[in-house]
Amino acid sequence: MTRENIRRRIILGSGTAAGIVIFLAILIAAQYIILQNPKRWDLTHAKRFTLSSQSKNVLESFRKNQTPIDVLAFYESKDQGDRDEVRDLLEQYRDVYSKFHYSFVDPDKERAVAMANKIDAYPTTILKAGQKEERISTVDEETVTNALVKLLRSETKKVYMLKGHGELSPEATNETGFSVAKSQIEKQNYKVEELVLLQTPEVPTDAAVLVIAGPKTDPMDSEMDAIRAYLNRGGSLLVLLNPFKTPKLAAFLKNYGFLTADDIVVDRMSRAMGGDYLMPVIVSYVKFPITKNFNVASFFPEARSVRAESDTKRGIEAQELALTSPVSWTINEEQLKSGNANFDEKTGMKGPVSVMAVSQVPTKEAASEPKEKADEASEKKNGEKQGGEEAKQQKDATGGEQQSKPKKARIVVMGSSLMAANKYYKLQGNGDLFMNTVSWLAEDENLISIRPKSLKAQPFVLTARQATVFFVIPVVLMPLIWVAAGIVVYVYRRRAVKAASS
Repeated sequence: MTRENIRRRIILGSGTAAGIVIFLAILIAAQYIILQNPKRWDLTHAKRFTLSSQSKNVLESFRKNQTPIDVLAFYESKDQGDRDEVRDLLEQYRDVYSKFHYSFVDPDKERAVAMANKIDAYPTTILKAGQKEERISTVDEETVTNALVKLLRSETKKVYMLKGHGELSPEATNETGFSVAKSQIEKQNYKVEELVLLQTPEVPTDAAVLVIAGPKTDPMDSEMDAIRAYLNRGGSLLVLLNPFKTPKLAAFLKNYGFLTADDIVVDRMSRAMGGDYLMPVIVSYVKFPITKNFNVASFFPEARSVRAESDTKRGIEAQELALTSPVSWTINEEQLKSGNANFDEKTGMKGPVSVMAVSQVPTKEAASEPKEKADEASEKKNGEKQGGEEAKQQKDATGGEQQSKPKKARIVVMGSSLMAANKYYKLQGNGDLFMNTVSWLAEDENLISIRPKSLKAQPFVLTARQATVFFVIPVVLMPLIWVAAGIVVYVYRRRAVKAASS
């Protein structure tokens, strides 16, 4: 081997070694960058390893207040599998909020820590923020986020449910009961109580929201007056209606910008998906805080139309929120009883039909407040200056105060009471839409979002066009193709046999 060959091999070997060193250096640098800037990609269909928007919103509230969160998870060492799952979940919270700290404690090995925290059963997880703490025994995203919501609140708001007119009962566990909705409301750190206005002269002052869920008869005039007084002082009202019932309540709601008709919605889209004609599927939402980023289908069984009509003179801001499909329409009670579900131009309304609306109404107390302040300002000005200057200042003071933003009552009306009943509450987006509504009415906008979902089967919702395509291709088109192919083969073979015989 000549010196030239040796030299060439050394150069080639050195180049190869240098390439390997550079490659390893790049790998090490990339690994360092990744460790310093961790990033997750959730490739699961149900996004099992991604926090819901509600969890992120709650953590954002802690971030704004710069409040650290400390989590102590008491797990025995033998529960290593459970510890790993919990650690993975808590790590997701830490990735979103850097001041979310967690640690695991083996209560058998660290008895002093367990006794100091009064741990008498495990697994137990303690979440602390400031001087408050919450304890949970089951750790999943729903329980952790609900615990954080409780830590975030300085008070427990009350949600009252009107009773005495055949409303859905928050204690009933049957299909038409309201116990599931009550449970979900309480998980958000609200307290739910029933209210009989026939036994009390007014809606309690601590009512964050008053719910009227599916009344079968109209409230009495004295009850209407109590509800009106509650709204006049800035209250929040949620009404879930039934079709063809409570005409006085419908007339009462008209004063606040809601137009309801004695009808029921028929929707062909729901039938195309194997559902009932009288269970409209809602996939179209109007932009509003309640429906912000809301892209989940919801179902409104036995829904009546609820339209909105603003009144600028009275300061009423009304808006429709949820619309049925274009292949829907309304029918009246006579048509329903006779079994005639066809659209009638004289009595019906063609889709999309609004089945949910919202209204914000200036309160009487707020409306009178600017005038009182203006009068005080005018008197003060009168004492200081006279003549034309006095009148000018009085006008300026009055105008300036009247431009201040008044308080407003919040009202939401849904055309279906069953959408939040036990049977349908967990169907697609029903529960989220209901809880978003309660949160907005209670002025807890940070809780408006898609909530954590448990892993369970969910119906596959299709639009009318998608349902038609899924029906035509496998049921009609593919069989026709096979039949046509069979005919072609048969004709070809017949011709071949004839040609051979001749």
